[in-house]
Amino acid sequence: MKVFYTTSLRRVSEDRELLQHIYSTIERLGYTNLDTVLFNISNEKQFYSGSRADRLTHFDRMVDCITKADVIVLEVSLHSLSLGFILHKSLILNKPVIALYAQKRVPFFIQGVRNKKLQVLEYRPENLDEVVEAALSRAKNVADTRFDFFISAEIGSYLNMISRERRISRAAYVRGLIENDMQKQGKT
Repeated sequence: MKVFYTTSLRRVSEDRELLQHIYSTIERLGYTNLDTVLFNISNEKQFYSGSRADRLTHFDRMVDCITKADVIVLEVSLHSLSLGFILHKSLILNKPVIALYAQKRVPFFIQGVRNKKLQVLEYRPENLDEVVEAALSRAKNVADTRFDFFISAEIGSYLNMISRERRISRAAYVRGLIENDMQKQGKT
């Protein structure tokens, strides 16, 4: 299973060893981490003052990791708009998200998100491995199953138009229709 694990660069400056431990735990449990860039940035100021092209490259890499990942793991002890964007984008793409936070550093805003694919979990250094392992196990159980089917060209054109207008994937639109129908039928 592919995992995209990240946190705020400001948080890495604060507690690099602990955050790298999360990365190592994910690998030790047999998962594949999709991105290592965060821990290879040596100069935070230089990173944040990079060129527009550098920022676009970083953004595209983050979105690519979200898209390719089976599970997203975020360390959210430090408030960050970037992490909020990654969390939101991941949930829109229907990815399971694990939001970890250090004891007594509750992520206020994330606590309000209601989504069955989101786990918001507190950890302490002494129980971190167990929390990560249990969370990844639960995330596997809510991960999506792929379902392919054929559609007419007319339906394909309609789905493309909806996708452009609503800025959602075709699959997200079809999934939403099914979920709405299930809700009407009392199946959720």
